[in-house]
Formats: sequence, C-alpha cells, structure tokens
Amino acid sequence: MKLSEKVINYARGHPLALKMLGGELHKQSVDHWKSKLEILAQSPSPGTGSVFKMSYDELSSELKDAFLDIACFRSQDKDYVESLLASPSPDPGSAEALSAVKALSDKFLINTSDGRVEMHDLLYSFSRELDLKGSTQGGNRNRRLWLLKDIIKGGEINVLQNKMKPANVRGIFLDLSEVKDETKLDCDHFKKMSNLRYLKFYNSHCPQECKTNNRINIPDELNLPLEEVRCLHWLKCPLEKLPNDFNPVNLVDLNLSYSEIKQLWEGDKDISFLKWVDLNHSTKLCSLSGLSKAENLQRLNLEGCTALKTLPRGMKKMKRLAFLNLKGCTSLESLPEMSLTFLKTLTLSGCSNLKEFPLISENIETLYLDGTAISELPTDMEKLQRLVVLHMKNCKMLVEIPDRVGELKALQELILSDCLNLMYFPEINMSSLNILLLDGTAIEVMPQLPSLQYLCLSRNDKIRSLPAGISQLSQLKWLDLKFCKSLTSVSELPPNLQCLDAHGCSSLKTVSKPLARIMPTEQNHSTFIFTNCENLEQAAKEEITSYAQRKCQLLSYARKRYNGGLVSEALFSTCFPGCEVPSWFSHETVGSKLEEKLLPHWHDKRLAGIALCAVVSILDCQDQISRLSVTCTFKVNVEDKSWVSFTCPVGSWIRQGDGKYKSKSDHVFIGYTSCPYTIKCPEDESSDKCNSTSTMIQSLLWLKMSKHSGIRSFFLPSLNELQVLMAFSKRA
Repeated sequence: MKLSEKVINYARGHPLALKMLGGELHKQSVDHWKSKLEILAQSPSPGTGSVFKMSYDELSSELKDAFLDIACFRSQDKDYVESLLASPSPDPGSAEALSAVKALSDKFLINTSDGRVEMHDLLYSFSRELDLKGSTQGGNRNRRLWLLKDIIKGGEINVLQNKMKPANVRGIFLDLSEVKDETKLDCDHFKKMSNLRYLKFYNSHCPQECKTNNRINIPDELNLPLEEVRCLHWLKCPLEKLPNDFNPVNLVDLNLSYSEIKQLWEGDKDISFLKWVDLNHSTKLCSLSGLSKAENLQRLNLEGCTALKTLPRGMKKMKRLAFLNLKGCTSLESLPEMSLTFLKTLTLSGCSNLKEFPLISENIETLYLDGTAISELPTDMEKLQRLVVLHMKNCKMLVEIPDRVGELKALQELILSDCLNLMYFPEINMSSLNILLLDGTAIEVMPQLPSLQYLCLSRNDKIRSLPAGISQLSQLKWLDLKFCKSLTSVSELPPNLQCLDAHGCSSLKTVSKPLARIMPTEQNHSTFIFTNCENLEQAAKEEITSYAQRKCQLLSYARKRYNGGLVSEALFSTCFPGCEVPSWFSHETVGSKLEEKLLPHWHDKRLAGIALCAVVSILDCQDQISRLSVTCTFKVNVEDKSWVSFTCPVGSWIRQGDGKYKSKSDHVFIGYTSCPYTIKCPEDESSDKCNSTSTMIQSLLWLKMSKHSGIRSFFLPSLNELQVLMAFSKRA
C-alpha cells in the first residue's frame, strides 16, 4: 500500500486530520513519512485524536501553553491574543520572539479569519481534555480552571484543591452566572500564584453584564500580588481600589465593568503593556490618575462613569489611543488640551455638562457629540479631514452649522436630529455627504446637496414647499418628510427616489405633475407614503394614482425582459387618503376571496407581475394604530394539478419611533409585485394545448390596533397582456 493511502486510512478520511497531516508531510522525505506513521501506529485508537496528539506533542513547552491559552480566548482579535501571549521582554533569538499564533497556524492547530483567531471545535475539545488531564496527573503542568467544581468548594473559592500547586495555576475563569450561593474569598488565596496570567470573573448569560448579582464576599485586606497577570476581568468588583501589592507590570487587558472602583490604585505604576481598559458603568469612579503612564493604551471605555468630572492631563501621553468612549459621563465638564494622533473614534454622547469640544485629534473618523451642551463647533473644525461620521443629535444649544463644515471632504454622515434651535443649513458643496438627518430642527429651506442619498426633514414646522431643484438630486434614494405640518406642496421628485414618506403632512395639498420621472428600464423598489395627509386635493390623488399606473405598466415592460426569480418581489407601493378604487381596476368582489378562470394559453403572454389595490377604512377606532399591513395570496391551478402559490404584498404602514397615531380617514393602498418564475413558466405547459387554468386570490388585512374597528374594501380587476390588475373589497 502506498504511504499516502496509509495516511488517508489512518485519519479515517477526516478533513481536519488530513489537513494537519498534509501540513506535517508536505515536501518531506519518505523517511519522514515513515517516521510519522510509526508514531501514529503506537496509538491505541486511530483517528483524529491521535493526529492532534502527535502535533501537540511536537510543540515546545511555550507553544503548548499558547495552544491551551488560545482555547480560552478563541474568536478574539488576533492582536489581542498575540498581546496576551507575548513575553514581556522576549529574546530576539529565542522561539518566544516568534509569533505563537503564526507557529500554531502553520501546524493547523488554529486558524485566523477576518482578523480573529479561531479554533476548530474538535481541537477545542481536545485542548480542554488536555487541561483536565493535567489536574488528575499532577506534576508541573500549568492549568487553566473554568469548571465551577474546580474553582469553588464548600462555599469558598479554592482552586488549590486536589493538591494543585499554586505556581501551576495559569488561568481562572469563573462564570458568575453559575454561582448560586454566597461565596467567600480568602485574603491570601492568590498570594503564591506567581504564574497566574488570566483572572476572569464574568457573566456568560448577560452580554450587557447588568444582571449579575455579586455573590463573592471579599475580605478587607485582599492580597493580589499578581505580577504575571495579563488579563484581569472582574465584573462588579466590590473593591474601591485594587490592593497596593497589585503589580500590573505585565497587564494587557483590564476590565472592571459595573464595579465599585473609585480609583484604580494609589500612585503611579508601570503599565507600559496595558492596551485595553474597560471601566464602563463604574458609577463611583472619580479619578483616572492611575492611567497616567499608559502610553500604549489603545481602547478606553468609560461609558456610564457618572461621577467622573475630568480626565487626567497625563492622557496626552496616550499617543496610541484609538478608541475613547465617554458616553453618559454626565459630570464631565471639559476635556484637557491634548493631541491624540491615533484617535479614530470619540464618543461623548450624553455628556450633558460638556459645553465645549476642543479638537483633541485631527485623525478622528467617528465623532459622537449627541446630547452635549455645546453651542458651536471648534473654529478649526476643517482640520478633521478624515471625519466620516458626525453625530450631533439633541444638541439643543447648537444654533448654527458653520460654512467650514463644507471643507470636511471625507464626511459621509451628518446627524443633526432634534437640534431645536438650528434654523439654517449653509449652502455648501460636500461631494461625499450621503446621509443628512435634520428631523426636529427649525430649518426653513431644504438643503440641496447632489451627493445625498438619505435626507430626513421630519417633524419640521417651517418648511412649506420643496425646492424645484430637488428633481436634479439623482443620488437621492430616501426622503423623509413625516409630520412636516407646514408643507403644502411637493415638487417633482428625483428619478431614483426609492422611498418618500410624507405621513402626517396635514397641510399638504398638491403634488407635482408628473410626480416623478420614470426611467424606461428601472426595476428599483420604491414606496411613496401619503397616509394621514387629510388635506390632499383630488387632483393630487389622481396624479398619485396615474403615476402608480404608469409605474406598474413600465415595471411590467421591464420585467418582461427578465426571467425573474423563484420568489415574488414587491417592486412598488403607494398609499394616500381616499375611498375609491382607481378606474383601471375593473373587477370587484365582496369578501376576502376571489376565484377566476384564466384564458387558455395565458402563459404565452409572459405574465410579469400583479398590481393590486386595497381601500382600507378603520371606523370608530377608539385606539391608535402602530402597524397596518395588506397582503394577498395568489394561487394558480392547471388541470387539477397542485396549486402553485405566492404572496403579494399590497402595502403597509409602520409607525417608526415612539408613540402611535390614529388613522383619520379611509386610505387607498396600491402595490405591484413581480411573479415568480414558477408561475410564469409551468414545467409541463404546452403552447399547442388548451389547458384550463384557474386562479384563487385571497386577501389578508393585519392591523395592530384596538379591537373596536371596521374594515372595508378589496376589489378585483382584469387581466391584460403584461399584468394582472386586481382589487378587493371586504366589509366587516
């Protein structure tokens, strides 16, 4: 038998085992192959386990520890894992200086994907078994403890049970969600754990870590002489500060979320390896002086630290800080003068006492200033040439946006929602701005920026009409005008607009004729909403109806040249106040079901889609609607064969945000949906045979509202060459 066949037989064809063996034997001599097979032959149970063990046994002691460590941090960021594994002062000529992640990847014991370190489930189970064997076999093997029974015994944290030596404890991972009873921690328990690298008290059941009840009783004089610790996570830590003997000289990651910490430690400590600090929702934290020497810090999360008033001036030394989150730090009054070259994301959301924003970095890409008390932007704002997102929602003191904002060449998203005193938006040219939210402002003139794709002006009481030039905004796809109560007319809309939401525009009377230009070959999904526009004139309703007809016909022509997919697609919908089905819907029925015979050879017409109409009335409704949806089920049966069906959405209305609103009148819903390929092209159809084909259409109206309601409408129409036009009527 060939050597390659022996290898395949030994691995029992398992892909992972074959991959690992392939990596071991690739470009190796025949003698090397024979040597590996001899080692495998000594295993009592052939298969993946033996292959894993052979690869593991050949690792150095450092790589063995690294492999077992990674099992505790799989799916984490590659840089994070490498930082935890790195030796504090590696010898450039030793194996420790090489990346353990790369060495283990070359052995196929781990892999990296999208910047994260991953480990196959079988290898993960194998690593856990190795760690468990270490506790039963004794010796000097390092241990990582994660089972509750190995950490807590008799109501006390005691990882030294089973005669384990303190120096052999490498990691403790206690899931607090499994701790059901009060637990004690002896003040000297960690004293001799000189090799402890990972100490984590966490909650696996609550990602936001808000439901954990601290059940660990901590002594007043806890000793924590952990010089080797790289990762310290202590959820809801009850200490006001870490013990004086705590030495973070090798600390990489510190997480004390929801803790009682007031300050990290007394004085300055060597924290040159510290990269990640998370103190979120530590509501008593009032000083960060302990981080003054954290020159390599990359991420600092202080969200919800409501007692924090200032940041230390020593922060200017944090040249590598890329992420700073101060969301909800309601006592924060100012930021120190500093230049953080690497800072990319700065979050100051909800810092309600922050009145000024100094430019602390010119390289910020994402800036959140929403809910702050700032009244103006920095005079040197144009220096933020890498800024992509500027979020200033609910900045009630903001009165103007300076012209220099137009110099932010990279800005794509500008959020100014609920800036109540903002009355003017400058006439600027921003070629990169895609999203502009001005809802809840006092802007009087709609900005016309050619690059805009999403524009929100809802809840504006100043705008009376849309500018004529809006039809030239060819990139605009979404226009939100909800509750613009002073808006009286809508100009010709852009040709590529996919959604217009004018719900609740109570003064709206007229729309442009034509409502929008229709591109000859367009197949874009589009929705025009005019619900609760109770003053809409009859001419405007007729134009909306006429536009819907032209749109449906054009979609049919466009779909005729397209074979379609296996499912139907909702391509167009509109809704507006009204009580009549448009005249181009010719057939009518009372009730929710309609059955109709189709003409022979109907499939030769290449049915492209179906247009449907529903008139909905909610009579004597004592409550308010938050959602309404109208759909129809379309079924086709050919000569008593099984039914082929699909669902046609007619239209819907969903209240976005808080609150609900009453429907003030009857409403017309018109929708166009494509036909799936299974309807258009029956597999056994024969063009020279007269097949008897029947259809059944059943309507469904779904309302989330009070139980006191009346529902009227659903009619049905005629079949023409390219489309079925249908409407339903139902009275309840």
